Amino acid sequence: MSHRRPGRHVSVMIGLAWLTGGMLVAQEPPTTPVPAGPSPSEMYRDVRALRLVSLLELSAAQIRKALPVVQAVAAQAATDQDADAAAWQAVERSSAKVVAALLAGTTPPGADVALLDQAAAERNQREDRRAALVADAAAQIQRMLTAEQARRIETAALQAQRVARQVRLEGAETPVDYIVRKLDQQAELMPDEYLRTREQRALEMAAALLGDDAPGSRALGLVLLDIMDQVAGWTAQQYAAQRPTLGEQIAQQLDLPTEPAAGLVRYEDFTAWIMSERTAPALQELLAAQRSALPDEEAQP
Repeated sequence: MSHRRPGRHVSVMIGLAWLTGGMLVAQEPPTTPVPAGPSPSEMYRDVRALRLVSLLELSAAQIRKALPVVQAVAAQAATDQDADAAAWQAVERSSAKVVAALLAGTTPPGADVALLDQAAAERNQREDRRAALVADAAAQIQRMLTAEQARRIETAALQAQRVARQVRLEGAETPVDYIVRKLDQQAELMPDEYLRTREQRALEMAAALLGDDAPGSRALGLVLLDIMDQVAGWTAQQYAAQRPTLGEQIAQQLDLPTEPAAGLVRYEDFTAWIMSERTAPALQELLAAQRSALPDEEAQP
């Protein structure tokens, strides 16, 4: 059996290079042209940016005032990203050494550990400065709003209260969701276990809804206990029949909303809008579209 000489393809390439004056011309596969305009991800973020403008009903004048604020945040975010990339390049080799030492069960080199610690500290400082910049930008933009527009944005204090309440409610979005979830759990208990734990469960639910040692917690616990006892008296078939409307029944009995506050912009969504690199381009396009829709004499900036 004959074999091809291993260096033959190299000779062919050298010959082609000589024929082309020392430069090999490679045939690249045809590429699909990239469509102009934003990517799907960018379009999605543009829609979110414009949706917030719609929710707040920002005027053109307010958009023009907010634009340099979000541009400054985007510029700082880009600078921080470049700094993060440069920092990673500087510590990449040290990081590999530290990881290899830890995997081998040996002590990592002290100099490399110190370099990683310094890089991490500097990155934390950048994040803290950017967070302060975003908070200041949020305050600036909120001062540009009317009182009615400002009421549509959750404040940082209200956000902290909401997050704390959601932790107490074990992740439930609303008090009604939390109560229904607890009743679902109750339906899985044996009758003797329910009788043994019913009062403690009611008090725990009241504390989660109102906060520890809140006024009225005891009274709410008694109301919840009455609801729990009613549900405990249902058969499994009755519970299954009532379950689709259970939230509505509880909301009506306790005068609670069944949905989160509608139309309220969450603080984290507001700050995400400020931080997004797509917000400024979306605002600029919106202003341009608004100008083009005006008569020529009114479209002048």
